Amino acid sequence: MRKQKRKHPSSSYARILFRHLRLSEETAAPYFAGTNVTYEELMTLDGTLSQQAANQIYRNAQAIYGRDDLGLSVGRQLHLSTHGPLGAAISSGPDLRTGMYLLEKYSQTRVDFFDISLAEHEKGLKLTYTETFDLADLRAFLTESVLSSLFSAITFFVDTARFNGQVNFAYAKPSYWEKYYHYYGAHLNFDHKNTEVIIPDAVLSLPSPTADRLMHQEAIALCERQLREIKPGQTAAQALPTQDRVIKLMTENPGKIWGLNELAEKMHMSGRTLIRRLADEGTTFKNLRDDLAKQQAANYFHDGGLSVESVGYLMGFSDVSSFRRSFKRWFGETPSQYMARIRNS
Repeated sequence: MRKQKRKHPSSSYARILFRHLRLSEETAAPYFAGTNVTYEELMTLDGTLSQQAANQIYRNAQAIYGRDDLGLSVGRQLHLSTHGPLGAAISSGPDLRTGMYLLEKYSQTRVDFFDISLAEHEKGLKLTYTETFDLADLRAFLTESVLSSLFSAITFFVDTARFNGQVNFAYAKPSYWEKYYHYYGAHLNFDHKNTEVIIPDAVLSLPSPTADRLMHQEAIALCERQLREIKPGQTAAQALPTQDRVIKLMTENPGKIWGLNELAEKMHMSGRTLIRRLADEGTTFKNLRDDLAKQQAANYFHDGGLSVESVGYLMGFSDVSSFRRSFKRWFGETPSQYMARIRNS
């Protein structure tokens, strides 16, 4: 049976793409050409785009970028921490196999142009990406973007050079196809019926470096609620608890450091009301923010290849010294000490 799809996709990836192209409100007109989308609408938290508008924006982005490999370029930015509750569920779970089954179950909360199905394979697990509509000229761009998201999960557990799985692409070799080796490993096939990724058992059994049972359970609960919300004709069975709404806003908007009053305003309440409601649920704004920031920082460092300065920037800090101070408060050690410890463990 075909999976139900969201009526309108989230605008989160269009926002990431906007920032990747280093656009601003003043230079945004070419990005929105041919759509009715405005800068304010794009930056609205929890906003959505019609499929037609999203596709036009993707085409506009390719024209602005001026090269064919935009999907690979923006894919570098799609770390697990950019994928909201689903990314948090994968990174905090026990192993990659668990993460792949979560991806199959909750992928609709992140993308709507592919159905993702999972099947046991003689070498491990096979993920098949089936187009939900004809992607036409966007096929390579969207496939590269989505597979980069998948590989952000895979490389969280093992680096690309050690990944010996197989990737099949449902299109011909692009002119820049040799770059794919750096992103997807050495075993590539093109002109395949479907886009597929075969992940070996040895990789699937690797434990998560940031496994956290409580965070895992909370993230899955948020994924469940998101899945109910996007099914056509249905709404969430009940309103989200306040702390879940806080977590949702924070995880859906990586790279932003929230203040209590700012977040309360987005939730249409006063700061005092937010404090009281969180206290009624046995937590505080500071505890939630610090717990999520710790998880996000750990995810970035375990992804590998990122400097302390880069992680601080991705998390929204304007200078590296502020990030170092916050990191030491969270972990009791400096970022350099943390990286040295995890690399030697």
